[in-house]
Formats: sequence, structure tokens, C-alpha cells
Amino acid sequence: MLVDDHVLVAEGFRELLKKMLPAGAVVDIFSSVETAAAALKTTSYHILITDLIMPGQNVMSFITACRKHYGELLILVVTSSMDSNGIKACFAAGANGYLSKAVSPGEIRLALDYTMAGKKFVSADLAGKLADNIFSAENTVLTAKEREVLALIGAGKRTKEIAEMLFVSPITIMTHKRNIMRKLDLHSVTELVRYVFNNNLF
Repeated sequence: MLVDDHVLVAEGFRELLKKMLPAGAVVDIFSSVETAAAALKTTSYHILITDLIMPGQNVMSFITACRKHYGELLILVVTSSMDSNGIKACFAAGANGYLSKAVSPGEIRLALDYTMAGKKFVSADLAGKLADNIFSAENTVLTAKEREVLALIGAGKRTKEIAEMLFVSPITIMTHKRNIMRKLDLHSVTELVRYVFNNNLF
């Protein structure tokens, strides 16, 4: 299920998804949450991909209702909205992943792979913005890249996954992790994750 009020955009996205999903997969397009909600009552969908900004429509309530009534439904938000509070709200409502519309096809494939495996996913550009929204030059000595890596660690990503998302080597990510732990006086990945959640960074 693909929900987007820009039909031409949705049509192009559907063709891209057909190349990524298993042969024979059907991608139905809906231009409103109302028609999508009605379809969910009669048709079994495995994946919901929805825009967040659709004038006159409460997409957040739709996501919440989908999570409540269709527990196994995979929910991905793909949108131009890059507001950190909105990202957090979507995950609180039950979304499995959140991507900006600026991502590459490769990152969309990663999002599908990770969320199908039961993991949360935030596109790399937005993970950095989540961290930037919390950290500033006045309260941290972390570099922009280290803040980005920290946000991804908090999102549950492993070293190899982060490296793939940021298009660098795992060794580079390990170096960032060591530097982050040294600067924050933390001593394990568990402490890093706890730090992220205790400080509401994700």
C-alpha cells in the first residue's frame, strides 16, 4: 500500500518498488488516508508506505490506527518533512521506518531489508538531523559525523549497517565509536545506547 496525494510521484515510486519487491508483488496507490483505511478493511497488505504531509489529512492518526488494528503491518514513512519532533512522533505512533524523499533507491532497499528483519530504520540524512537537533557546539565536542553515528547507534544499527548507510568502511565507524566513547566518557555500546535514550536523542 502506497499512500501519497501526488499521484505522479506515487506512480514513479511504485515502479521503483516493483523492482525491489518479490516478483508478482502488487503495489496499490491511494491518494488519501480515508481510501487507504477503507482498503485495509478488505485487503491484506504487508507493507504500508505513506507520506506524512498531505493537506487536510491526519496521517499521524492513520499510522496510530494501523499499528493498533494491523499489528503485523510494516509501516514506512517517506516524506519531505525533516522535523525531528515529527520523526519521533511517527515512531511513537508505531512506524517502523522514516526516510526523507531525498534518499537513493539503495537506501530504500536497505529500509525494506532492515524493517522486514524487525529493526527500526531512519535514513542517514535524518539521523544526522536528529542528533544535530539535540547537540550544539555549546554542549558537545562531537563532530557532525560523530553525532550522526551516535544517532544511528541509538537507532539500533550495528557497525556494518551504519557503514553501509554512510557509505564508509566498518573500520571508519569503529573509529568514530571509539572517539565518541572517549569524548563522552562511556565505555561500551550498551552505555552509548543508554546515553542516547536517557537524553531523548531518539
